[in-house]
Amino acid sequence: MTSQILAPGIQGVTRADVEALSRDEPQWLRERRLDAWRTYETLDFPDPSDEEWRRTDVRSIAFDGVRPRAAQPEFSTDLPSGVVLIDLQRAVREHSDLVRRYLYANVRADEWKYLALNAALWSGGCFLYVPKGIELKVPVSELVTALGTGEALFPRTLIIVDRGGKLVFVDEVESAAATGGSHSPSPALVSGAVELFIGDGAQVEYYNINRWGDNVYNFNTVRATLGRDAQFTALAAGIGSKLTKMRIDTIMPEPGAHAQLLGVTFGDGDQHFDYNTRQEHTGAHTVSDLQFKSALTDSSSLVWYGVTRINQGASASEANQTSRNLLLSEHAKAAPIPILEIEAYDVAKCSHGATAGPVEETELFYLESRGIPRDVAEHLLVEGFFASVIDRIPNEGLRARVLDAVLDKAGGRAGALTFDEVLAAE
Repeated sequence: MTSQILAPGIQGVTRADVEALSRDEPQWLRERRLDAWRTYETLDFPDPSDEEWRRTDVRSIAFDGVRPRAAQPEFSTDLPSGVVLIDLQRAVREHSDLVRRYLYANVRADEWKYLALNAALWSGGCFLYVPKGIELKVPVSELVTALGTGEALFPRTLIIVDRGGKLVFVDEVESAAATGGSHSPSPALVSGAVELFIGDGAQVEYYNINRWGDNVYNFNTVRATLGRDAQFTALAAGIGSKLTKMRIDTIMPEPGAHAQLLGVTFGDGDQHFDYNTRQEHTGAHTVSDLQFKSALTDSSSLVWYGVTRINQGASASEANQTSRNLLLSEHAKAAPIPILEIEAYDVAKCSHGATAGPVEETELFYLESRGIPRDVAEHLLVEGFFASVIDRIPNEGLRARVLDAVLDKAGGRAGALTFDEVLAAE
């Protein structure tokens, strides 16, 4: 069966691809995929006047002739008995009841056009289930690599951590820089979704490290629902891609939940990063803290649009948003936009702050006056700038991994001395 070309913006993927993908799947999933495809065909792109979208024009990005490729992640860990870590398509067959209950429950197809495309065309993917009371001693790593020019990837991850479980999950993506000779390389599309369900008293850390190549347009939605007294930490490390539009939401319907959202981004060239975050407080005594930092050079740009909503009934809740942006070039731009929506009358604490500006010349002078070259001094300041966010990562190995990834992008570690060592030398 053939179908019409998709709505403007993408050409090369059709309903026939959905039908071929779902041919051997359960009927319920086949129906959901086809419903999502119909939603995709029906939905327009977001209104460019919408505050969340007006600084990232997705209508102008043409994906002509892209072809879907299966997302086959590589997993690395030792698993305790009862923990399930397999690709999502296999989980549909072997753990059907669990997958059917949770799949699409947190990230729906009708949220926007490319999420509908993900819901219709995800393949491979990742399914992770941690039973009640099980604590994973080492991080679980998922790596997706080798996205080529002219390809479309639709990764989907479903993570369920039962009551009292404990998990550290590293979600890393990478591809080589695009090469197009004398011609611009064909763009590659990623539209991803991550659904996390965190049970009462469970503790989950989720780390997303983005190293996509410079031809990749990366759209990703991460959403976690927290149970009573659950703890959740999420970190987004923005390093690669031509464009990244990423949403990170934490939903706290039960009392006592605690969420920490962290972000570190280093942009260069004409990279564009656009983050939307939501801290949704519904349960009483819930706590959320957001700390995002970016360093931008050349003509790179960043948008952060963050909403903290404290609903009626979320009494004695606490929330904070902080976005700090370091502009390393006169052409770099940052637009941090914090939003507070407070409906509860007895909030314990609610605050926000956002800044964007260049490196302080007095700080550079301080380092240069001690014989440190200006470029090395600037790298030292970048390392110190990110430290307050990266130091919040509980796992020492992951702290080093994230810092190295950011500093490699910034041109490597700044010589033999660290920022702390410079201060200690005084």
